[in-house]
Order: sequence, then C-alpha cells, then structure tokens
Amino acid sequence: MNAHRAPALVLLVALLAVALTLGAESPDGDAEAPPAVARTAMSLAGESSDLWFCIGPTSALDGIQDRSVQVASIAAGPVDGRVIVVDDRGRVVERAFRLDAGDRLEIRPGRFVPGSTFAAVTVEVPGGAVVVGQRVQGDGVDQRPCLTRTSGTWLVPWSTTTRPGNRVWLLLHNPFPASAVVDLRFVGDIGRRETLDSQGMVVAGRSMVAYDVTERISDSSVVSALVRVRVGQVVAARLQLANGDGPTGIRGLDLAPGLPEARSRLFVAGVGPVGGSGGDLSVVVLNPGEETIELEVVARTSLSDGFVEPWPVVLRAGQRHVVGLGDGRLDGVGTFGIEVRTLDDQPVAASLVRRGAVTGDPRTDDQPVGGRADVPDLAVRPLTAVAARGWLVDLGERFGSSGDILAVANPSGSSIATIEVKVLAGRAPEGLPAVVELDPGSQVVFPLGAGGPVILAVESTSGVVASVRESSSSGSTAGVAVAVAGTEEWPESG
Repeated sequence: MNAHRAPALVLLVALLAVALTLGAESPDGDAEAPPAVARTAMSLAGESSDLWFCIGPTSALDGIQDRSVQVASIAAGPVDGRVIVVDDRGRVVERAFRLDAGDRLEIRPGRFVPGSTFAAVTVEVPGGAVVVGQRVQGDGVDQRPCLTRTSGTWLVPWSTTTRPGNRVWLLLHNPFPASAVVDLRFVGDIGRRETLDSQGMVVAGRSMVAYDVTERISDSSVVSALVRVRVGQVVAARLQLANGDGPTGIRGLDLAPGLPEARSRLFVAGVGPVGGSGGDLSVVVLNPGEETIELEVVARTSLSDGFVEPWPVVLRAGQRHVVGLGDGRLDGVGTFGIEVRTLDDQPVAASLVRRGAVTGDPRTDDQPVGGRADVPDLAVRPLTAVAARGWLVDLGERFGSSGDILAVANPSGSSIATIEVKVLAGRAPEGLPAVVELDPGSQVVFPLGAGGPVILAVESTSGVVASVRESSSSGSTAGVAVAVAGTEEWPESG
C-alpha cells in the first residue's frame, strides 16, 4: 500500500459524526440536515459507510494489466482503518492504515495474494469519512465506487458468453466469519438455466468465489444472473472481458456491481447520444418475479429535443428482454436519461449497455498516420432506484480523458431541484458552475475535461441522481456516484 497526500481540502466534511449540510432546511423547518449515512447507488436500509467491499480480478488473470483500490479521505482530521484482502484460494491478509486529511491510499490486491487471479478487498474505517473506489485496466478500463452493503439477493441483468472472444465470471464475496449458501439461476437465449454446481454452493467465511459463467452457459448473446442466498449474505459483481473476436465485435472490460433488489422505478442519467460518439445503446430488463410484468422504457429528453415515444415491454416470470435504443426514435437527441417503470408496480432490474463508441486518436495511438483506430469500449450501468440530496464523486487517477462528464438528473415529475457542485479535494474542472436549477424530469451535464484526482460533492434541495461517464482513447467506463445524504423513497413520476 502506498499513501500520498492530495491537495488540501477546499471544503472539510465530517461525515457520519455530523450531518452533511445540503444548504436546504428539512420539510418541517428544522435547519439541521439528517444524519449522513454513506450509501452506494443502491439503498442500504441504514447500513453505515464503515465498510466498503471491492471485488474483482488481479493482474494474474489473463487480459488484466492492473487493478487498484483507492481510499480517499474527506475527513477534517486523521482517520484510522484496516484493509482485509481475501482471494479465491482461501488466503486472508490484514493491514492497518492511517490517513491524514486529504490523503489518498492506493491498494493493489494482487500484491497481498500473489498468484491469485481474483481477490476481494474490505476497507473498514470506523466513523466513515472516506470514499472507496477501484479501477481495473486491461483491454479497456473500468472505474467506479465499491459497494457498501451485503445482501441475500443479487441481480445481474447483462453479460454475454458468445464465442469466441467473451469471458464472464460471477464474483461472490462473503466478508463474514460464517459460511454462506448460495443458489444461482441464469436466464440465457433459451430461457432459464441451472447448472449442477449452481445450487447450494458454499461460499466460505472471509472468502470469495469466481464462478465461470462462460463454461456453464456458453454461446448465449445475453445471460442474466439471479443470486439467492439461503444462509448468510454476500457481495456480488460480474466481470466481462471481450476481445472483439465474437460475433457482435464487443471489445473491452466491464466490472459491474450486482443489484441487491428489484424496484418498480429505475433510472440512469447522462445517456447518449445514440450512435456516433454515444455508441450502440440498449437497455436490458429482467423480471425476477413469478408474475408477468408490463413496463415502459422511457427516454427523459430536454424540452428542445421533444417527446420520444416509450418502448413498451411485456415480461413473463423469469424472463429478460433487450430494448435497442438505436431504432431511430432518438436520432438528433442529445444527452438524455432513461427511466424504466412498471405499469403494475411490480419490481424489475435493468442495466444500460453501451458499446462500440470510442475511436482512438492517430496522433497518440500506435496506428498508421491518417487512420483512426478502434479502441475498447464497453460500459454497463445498472439502473438505480435511489435518489439522494447528497452525492460524492471521486474521479481518482484519471487518464487524460477528453470526454468525461458528470450528469445530474431530477427524476421527480413535479419538484424543482436546486443543485450545487463543490470541490472537496483537488482542482476544480474549468467552467464548473456553482449552482444550477433543475426542472422536473430534467438533467444537467458538466464536462469535466482532464486532470488529476478530484473529489466533488453534489448537494441538492431534493432527491437527484448523479453519475459519471469517462471516455478516452484507452476506453470508456461509467458508473453511478456515491449517495451520502438524504437518501429517500423514489420521487413521484408525475
């Protein structure tokens, strides 16, 4: 582990010990903000940010060049914590650390468990006041926050096992001392699938399992996964590696967190445009229940772009469906949001899949002069059912990106949201406005440019959704920010 000091904090924040002030009074007129409970993009039902869970590969896995976990302090003073690294061989390594205000700790899991191809990292910081994320690089890149919860249910709407060129693993981590017992179910091109070793699978305490989906459910254009835990709770994610040799030509890597619950309304901000620099976009919806569901996939566009006809979908029990967004409805539309809403209040899970958009620059890439080289581009974002009045965005060690954006959406159909973007650590991107008012159903997009590590806070008078999309000649990645205050029930659609 290596710790290095980031620039001095512009704004000192004491999370969990005190409230994260959002510049707005509570509905009953009390000026004191609610306690700040750090959460991922998924509802935590009250769990604190003392624990962060990062699961993924190491550089020992073919196709992975590097994986690092970043622990960034946003505390006003020193914080103490510990790191626990476990691998797929049963090894456990613990280390203690201290971070001063504004410090950043970098952890490379592969150095703790040499020779292992997968490793899980638990970061424990009593009292919170840190942001933890991870970055994986190979033939492409993935960067997003780590998870802050365990669950007895996980849903993974999208992966692909078409051969050649695609490899998929379902990663399960049990951070507790007692063993967990897990049932896995898959939905492929020919319907529900179960394998001999997917039922009653034991995930030992303080260990992780990398389940090779490609070997069991091969040659399926889309594979969805459902994780049901009989005993205990686990953390789940899906690793997708694609080298471009497959029938669809997908190339890149994606390490997407699972969804711990299905909901009747789901949202993602900062999507598109479709085609060109926006790439091939689709929404994969999964019905994990036992009843037929009717739903709509709705494009939340700006007033200038006008209304776009929704995509209607009917899903039988245990079914999944892919909605392609490139059918012409979004031609000429700029950046937009996507909402998935069921018409009968039944819960679903959904992911946005973006692929094949970024091209390399012949001035910087090792390619013949005068040509543009295709580069890895695969980014999958699970849709979220959580709105919050406070979000944190840690851009970490960025890689000279030219297409980074921060998108903030107001999913409410009736309430105006006034947002403020502040810099907690690092240097503010040029042209970042201080205060923006968001009409119901609208969103705002902030270009971030290139730069070093930056931690931003998005504060709002009502629940909003924040996400980051990062594009460069090295590939693309996208993810939802970390909700830290005012997490609430999903706003009404209006």
